[in-house]
Amino acid sequence: MKSIYLVNPISGRGHLDSYARLYCRALVELGYEVVLVSETDAGTSAYLERNCPELRERFGFSSFEQAQRWSPAPTHSERAGKNAAQRARLVWEDEGLRGLAARCVQVPRRLLRSYVPLGIQNNIARIERAIVRRFLASRIARALNFSADPDAGRILFQTLLGHLHKVVTMPGRSAPDLLLFLYLDLMAERSQNIAALDRDAWPWTGILFHPRRAAKSEAPLEGYFSSGNARGAIFLVPPAIDPYTAALPHQHFALVPDVADLELPASATEMAREIRRRAGDRTVVLQIGSIMAHKGIPALLDVINAADPKRFFFALIGEVYWETFAEQEQRVRLAYERPPENVFAHNGYTQSEREYNSLIKACDVVYAVYQNFNSSSNSLTKAAGMGRPILVAANTLMGERVLASGIGAAAPEGDTAGILAALNQLSERPLESFSFERYADAHSLESLKSVLAKAIPHWLADQSIPNAD
Repeated sequence: MKSIYLVNPISGRGHLDSYARLYCRALVELGYEVVLVSETDAGTSAYLERNCPELRERFGFSSFEQAQRWSPAPTHSERAGKNAAQRARLVWEDEGLRGLAARCVQVPRRLLRSYVPLGIQNNIARIERAIVRRFLASRIARALNFSADPDAGRILFQTLLGHLHKVVTMPGRSAPDLLLFLYLDLMAERSQNIAALDRDAWPWTGILFHPRRAAKSEAPLEGYFSSGNARGAIFLVPPAIDPYTAALPHQHFALVPDVADLELPASATEMAREIRRRAGDRTVVLQIGSIMAHKGIPALLDVINAADPKRFFFALIGEVYWETFAEQEQRVRLAYERPPENVFAHNGYTQSEREYNSLIKACDVVYAVYQNFNSSSNSLTKAAGMGRPILVAANTLMGERVLASGIGAAAPEGDTAGILAALNQLSERPLESFSFERYADAHSLESLKSVLAKAIPHWLADQSIPNAD
């Protein structure tokens, strides 16, 4: 049985955890042994137990923290028998300054484990994780702005591979047949990281949500595709396939459906009930997910001001990234501090994906009129799966998909009157007039499995021909 290591660099950040669960399930159902390596298992073990308990033994999980603490049996290495200065030099040559810093951090951690009570250790670990999550949030924002510096705020492959080297020495683990990185958009691209990818004979692929050449054919390729172990990537946007296949003909690029976790709780959550209670018989318009500038929030505030408060009730739910709003930040803050009567504003992530889905089920229209955004979004799959129409920006990939499949409407981004007209139209249409089931089927777990079943043999195959650009 071939083993696939699924590496999630930013657990705790919304949909990436649901992708971890869904891809783990797809892979075990396709007959692979799967090891998830991440900060947390994001409920994957419980999810698999609920949905495919007979395959649960094919799944394993190792956390970054476990990897950091793990001390494999000593083996001969080039560092054996060398003094501290000589070992530091080798670390510097292999891993650079960050590698040295990581070793320095391990010293106080060892002291903590030796002399500090476990309860205090756990509190310190929670604080560390909170700091890391906040830091990664800013990385996400910078990455979506496509900084001129390809490694600005990026995560190092060296760091993740350092964890993986320890994981494969744990009892019951073996070297992976394939690595699958969940979020290539945040990974560093420069030569030192490429060298780290090529240090072992581990072929790899990953999900790239915003491939540069999908938007601009002359854009440079992401640097990590020059790795000798690169086997291709998973794309969610159709325009990416041809330019990457042309540039890298010996790699394989797969277009996958934008799957979503559609599990619901046994009953509506407290927040969902509160929104419906406050809304009464008004149409509930829901903006849910990370609240960032590219989600079109300033335009949504204009729509709220112009809408009839006796007819529409708006819910804004998700962690707010204030720094992305620039000169609009104070206006957005005011909307959260003193929302009007027909607005429910919650700054923070939902407790679980099932609570997230419960909120979509409780609304009447999902709002996703994003600004300058021409990528895919599984908010469409969520809305269709929950049987709720969605409003998106016209002349975008999301707009094309919504109009072609009949699951909602599209309006010009930033056009208050146009958005209001579309909301009025959606609120008056009967639910049976939408084609939710057709879209949900096209972006289902079964559709994902069908694509992966064809792509994985390409990624597992030996690659003896050098990459091209």
